[in-house]
Amino acid sequence: MSTLNLSPEPEQERIVTDKYELISQAQSGANWFYWIAGLSVVNSLIFLFGGNWSFFAGLGVTQIVDAVVFQLTPGEGVSIIKIIGFVFNLIVAGIFFLCGLWANKLQTWAFIVGMILYLLDGLLLLFIGAYLPAAFHAFALFMIFRGLSAAWNAKAN
Repeated sequence: MSTLNLSPEPEQERIVTDKYELISQAQSGANWFYWIAGLSVVNSLIFLFGGNWSFFAGLGVTQIVDAVVFQLTPGEGVSIIKIIGFVFNLIVAGIFFLCGLWANKLQTWAFIVGMILYLLDGLLLLFIGAYLPAAFHAFALFMIFRGLSAAWNAKAN
């Protein structure tokens, strides 16, 4: 009597494992967009409620908007200008959130769009002399690029 072998062949098992690892690495890179969006919103909330510190992992453009809003409304409390600035920051952060959402589905265009936007944000930080946040942007871009590379490879297999 012959037995039925239901275990996968070693080669097939390796291919499945490799693909799983690539997808995991791609999603790890994509999740950076969530961190960027989330910390940018937290930074804006800190500003909105009178705080004077921020995470350097957030977006420079949202911090510049906050600085401009502060110059326009130096008083305490929440004003319409602060709310408008906060809504703008939510929209910008939302774009990065959407990049994370689509990049997690291995949509390489979302990685590329998000990376271009984050690169431009990093260049803005360099322009204003915020070197530590700009260096963090470079590190994050490297990690996101690793995710993009893994997404390309996962889709190719």
